[in-house]
Amino acid sequence: MKKIATLILLVFFVTSCKKESKESKVENKTIEVSKKTITTKVKSDKPTSYLCKINGKEWAYTKASGIIDKNRKTGMRTAIVTFKKKLEKGSESIQLYYNADSFELVAVSLQLKFKKKDGKLATCYYNLKPETKKFSPESKMTGKIDLSNQSKAAGFAEITKIKIFHESLLCPENETISVVDLKFTDIGYSDLDKVFKSLK
Repeated sequence: MKKIATLILLVFFVTSCKKESKESKVENKTIEVSKKTITTKVKSDKPTSYLCKINGKEWAYTKASGIIDKNRKTGMRTAIVTFKKKLEKGSESIQLYYNADSFELVAVSLQLKFKKKDGKLATCYYNLKPETKKFSPESKMTGKIDLSNQSKAAGFAEITKIKIFHESLLCPENETISVVDLKFTDIGYSDLDKVFKSLK
């Protein structure tokens, strides 16, 4: 009688262990599936290229282009390099103006978007050139462009403390802009004077 009772207990124990083992396997599979779901990545459809830091934050562009334009009155040739960043709503841009003969940076124009106190975005225009320097006396700019390649430009620029007044900006520090670490290579450009001559 004792042998039969022991045998029944042994069978019950083995059966319950098998059941527990199956349940454990099911749980492990569920965990593995959930891990795979978590690691799924979303691809970005807007590739960008790093250009510089604006007030310490990285700024990248989605499109770049360049032209050399000649002023008909003064004869001065200007190389204009434009970087544009496409946003969900609108865009931002940095334009650099170089003297195409001395290769020195002579003017800059930035169009950036910052939050206002009401939560909406404001488009802020920062311009620096010899004629407007008096409005931002602490501002400085330096830079050079390399046009030795007939179709692709390279260069650098640094702009510090360009000021605007915009009383509705959420962060007042964005009223003063500094651009550092700006370097570019292989930016395609066209000399408009040469293009027009070739069309004649």
